[in-house]
Amino acid sequence: MIRNIGSNLMKSSSSILLRNQQSNALFKNFTSIPEAVAVTSEQSYNSKNQFTPIGKDSFAVVHISGKQYKVIEGDIIMTDKIPVDVGEHIVLDKVLLVGTKNETIIGKPIISNFKVHAYVEEQAKTEHVTIFKHKPRKNYKRTTGFQGLATFIRIGGIIKGQETTTN
Repeated sequence: MIRNIGSNLMKSSSSILLRNQQSNALFKNFTSIPEAVAVTSEQSYNSKNQFTPIGKDSFAVVHISGKQYKVIEGDIIMTDKIPVDVGEHIVLDKVLLVGTKNETIIGKPIISNFKVHAYVEEQAKTEHVTIFKHKPRKNYKRTTGFQGLATFIRIGGIIKGQETTTN
């Protein structure tokens, strides 16, 4: 099954949404693309939606769960936990910048006709972080820990849709 990862992802937790409203003022007015119909491969998705893959020597900057990542085809990136099953094909629709040998396209703030194919490789926990607090000469010592959840995503390809003209 294919899912579009867009602005609906931030609405899953109200605390994350509130925390990101100030830092992501540019991204709060995005309209999300509706979820795609389940297809079997990148090629069938591209042909159905009239997308063409761009060259292998290109890169893109995508926005995933409040963070920006520079990706190329074949990269594996670690993001905050995304509620998607392992092995699922997703389409990242918030592309901020695309660069090739010949040109660089910068979004204002996103580029609407570019998307990135990605596959969820693993849902795991991050490295354990130990937090130690103390106050000198007051006999105050506290030790706590934190282990966050992460999603590992393999980037499939960067695709370009048809140009939309506005009059």
